Amino acid sequence: MKDSEVTRPLDRLVLTAAAQRAVDEEAVARGVPHADLMESAGRSAAEWTFEHLNPTRVAVLAGPGGNGGDALVVARLLIERGVDTRTFLLSLPDRMTETARTMLERLEAVGGRPIPVEGGPCETVERALAWADCAVDGLLGSGATRPLEGRYLDVVKLLNGADVRVVSLDLPSGLASDAGRLLGEAVRADVTLAMAFLKPAHLLFPASERCGNVAVVDVAYPPALLEGVEPLARVPERAGIARWLPARRPDGHKGTFGRVLVVAGSVGMTGAAILCCRGALRAGAGLVTLAAPGSLDGILEAALPEVITIPLPDEGGRLRNVDDARFAAAFERADVLAIGPGLSRASGTAAAVRDLVAAFDGPIVLDADGIVAFAGHVDRLKDARRLLLTPHPGELGSLVGRSPEDVDADRITEARVFAVEHDVALLLKGRPSAIGLPNGRVWLNPTGNAGLATGGSGDVLTGLIAGFVAGGASLENAAILGAYVHGWAAEVFVRDRAERSLLPSDLIDLLPMVLREVETWR
Repeated sequence: MKDSEVTRPLDRLVLTAAAQRAVDEEAVARGVPHADLMESAGRSAAEWTFEHLNPTRVAVLAGPGGNGGDALVVARLLIERGVDTRTFLLSLPDRMTETARTMLERLEAVGGRPIPVEGGPCETVERALAWADCAVDGLLGSGATRPLEGRYLDVVKLLNGADVRVVSLDLPSGLASDAGRLLGEAVRADVTLAMAFLKPAHLLFPASERCGNVAVVDVAYPPALLEGVEPLARVPERAGIARWLPARRPDGHKGTFGRVLVVAGSVGMTGAAILCCRGALRAGAGLVTLAAPGSLDGILEAALPEVITIPLPDEGGRLRNVDDARFAAAFERADVLAIGPGLSRASGTAAAVRDLVAAFDGPIVLDADGIVAFAGHVDRLKDARRLLLTPHPGELGSLVGRSPEDVDADRITEARVFAVEHDVALLLKGRPSAIGLPNGRVWLNPTGNAGLATGGSGDVLTGLIAGFVAGGASLENAAILGAYVHGWAAEVFVRDRAERSLLPSDLIDLLPMVLREVETWR
């Protein structure tokens, strides 16, 4: 791919459990004791809990490892702040790690008297959970590799059945750190405090539903160490997203803000073309031109007064070819091509799509039927100069010969491998959307909700991305920015309306307010 390298914004790194252990080990090798790392993590968690939840009665559940040690730090610091705190140990001290035992001694030094849970259902824990207004889950964190059993399972069931706010440290106990699938029973947290880095389970479904709201808290790693960490994926932060919004010159004109050419629509699918064009306009594109089957031109002109339309030869309301002088002129002038929404999967249309992608000399956003046009012709994707594909799992599955379920099961890997192998950018839609880049990096989009799961929302996204590219964003940055803004609009919608009622046209109507809000994040 010839496009520029993505400029790194403020972001959060997503690490596997093994990668975070490696970071811990490297920090120790650089002279930071394990106890200092644990003290730092626990202190950050305690401060977050005290400042955001203001608890008065806290039950702390501590396991034998690092997560339990963090929990013991939290218990000690809450006691020092005057919070009534009761602590329970799921392991005898002689079975705890050395660093966790150090934290136990520090807790006891300030008057904490942890209660061992020997096994089976524990009435003392159950009574404490009924008494508390906050429970801290420090049982297993990212260490779970198999379903919970024995006293851990019993205590987690008690925790899930209690009417108490639950704060999980690093990861709700019972979840596997590196996957979205559930191993079995797991804590249902109201808040999860991720230690310095996000884990895949914080973002991938259905595991992420157990995490509640996720906040990242600091751990005292050496800054130079963090600079060298290469994550599994990245998650954009608000300030970084705002930096990617294309600048708007006060003396700009329609040429300054870019020309988008949209090739979309077919009989029965004019809405896809309309939504795509309106998305591009709302993103700030200076000029949007729509090329569509000529028999649909009356509908499209009436629906899109701000858009130039080019009626193309068609057959039964489907694009047949693009041999048209007006189209050739628009094709030559366009700064970005958005192609695919609602085009149909007719063989003649698919052939025309492949030829247009090969002929266009600028960035291309390829969506929907445009993607399926390359099923059986994946090698032709390399004909494009700069290409972003925006498939859902079914569309990507048609290119790689796998089921949507298989694609969705490991969306981070699927996005990375396809992008690298075919030298393209790829936005795999879903929750979370995964944006794979040709350099091997993957970004996960944290915004959105199930209201987006309706026909037409992807067409808005295609236009939005194309509009950002026209305004000056790189293709890759526009993909990350577009996914974030698109999802944020869905979140803004549900502030005072039912998620199930969200329409793609609602997203378009919200974009002026949403983009103004994003501008304030700078």
